[in-house]
Amino acid sequence: MSFFERLWNIIRTFVMDKIVDPFRYFGPYDLVDILILTFLLYALYRFAKARRAGRVLLGLVIVVILSLVVSAFHMPALTFLIRLAAGVFFLCVVVLFQPEIRDALERIANSRLFAPRSDTLPKKLYPLAKEVTQQTLNAVFEMSENQTGALIVFEGLTKLGEYIESGKLVDARITSHMLTSIFFDKAPLHDGAVVIRDFRIYAASVVLPSAKNNINFGNLGTRHRAAVGISEVSDSLVVVVSEQTGKVSVAQEGKLLRGVDREMLEDILMTYLAGELYLRRRREESKKLFQERLEQLINRSNTDPEPQKSEGEQLEMPLPKPGIPELLNDNNSNKKGGR
Repeated sequence: MSFFERLWNIIRTFVMDKIVDPFRYFGPYDLVDILILTFLLYALYRFAKARRAGRVLLGLVIVVILSLVVSAFHMPALTFLIRLAAGVFFLCVVVLFQPEIRDALERIANSRLFAPRSDTLPKKLYPLAKEVTQQTLNAVFEMSENQTGALIVFEGLTKLGEYIESGKLVDARITSHMLTSIFFDKAPLHDGAVVIRDFRIYAASVVLPSAKNNINFGNLGTRHRAAVGISEVSDSLVVVVSEQTGKVSVAQEGKLLRGVDREMLEDILMTYLAGELYLRRRREESKKLFQERLEQLINRSNTDPEPQKSEGEQLEMPLPKPGIPELLNDNNSNKKGGR
C-alpha cells in the first residue's frame, strides 16, 4: 500500500468515526451540548483576543493540533514525548493563564446570574448614596479648579484588601472637606489613593497596581495608570483629578474616560452606587417632567392668542435636567399621581 493510500485511509477513518457516526445518533441534548460549547469557545475568544494570553492560547491550540496529527500517523517517539508532557500540561495552563483565569472567575461571580441584586441598592441607602455623590462632586471639582491631584476608588464586589494593606485605615464619613484635606499636597496621606467602601472613606495613601493594558497614556502621570490598573483587576470605579491640567477622568473595566464634567460624573457615580434603583427613578422623574411640560404647552396654547404650534414643534422643546431624583415611597407617589 502506497503512502497516499495510507493517508487516504487515515483521513476516511477519522471522518467516519469522528464526524459521520456521531450524527447518526444525534439528538436534542447533543444540539444543546454543541450550542453551549460554541458559546463557551466564543466567550473564550472574546476574552483572550485583546489580551497577551491570546497569543499563548493560539500556541497551545497549534500544539494540540500537532499532537493529533502525530497520533494519527502513529509516530511512537513523538507520541511518547507528547504523553510525557501531557502530565504537566494542566499545571502549565494554570501558571500561564493565572491572571486571566482569576479575572474570568471574578467576572462570573460578579455577573447578574450569580449576584442578581448586586446592581440594585436598597431603598433605605438611596439618600446615603445621593449624599456621597454630592460630597464627592463638590470635592472633585474644587480640586479640579485648584489643580490638586486626586485618586478616589469606589470599591465594588471585588474587595481590595490586598491593596488596602499598603495604605492607612481611616474609616471616616465622606465629606468634601475630608476628601480635599486628604489630597492637600502637604498632607501626610495625599500621595496615593483613597478607597471608598460601604459609603465611607475606608483607607487612604493606598498604593495601586499600574496598568497592564496597552493604552496610549501620552503625557498622563502615574495616577491615571494606577486608576486603569486597579480597574483591570477589579470591578471598582475610579475618579482621577489631574494635577497638571485639573481635568477629571473616570476609569472602569480597564478603560479611561477623560474630560468628564459635573453632570456626567453625577450620572456615573449614581449609576454605580445605586444601580437600577437610580435609573428607575431617573426614568420616572424624566417622564413626570415631560408630562408637566406637555400640560404647560397645552395650557399656554389655550390662553395664548398666537397661532398654536404643531405637535412636532411642541415635542421638540427641551426638557430641563432633573438632577438626582428624590427617592419617593409608594404612598407619596400615589398621592402625587392622584392630584
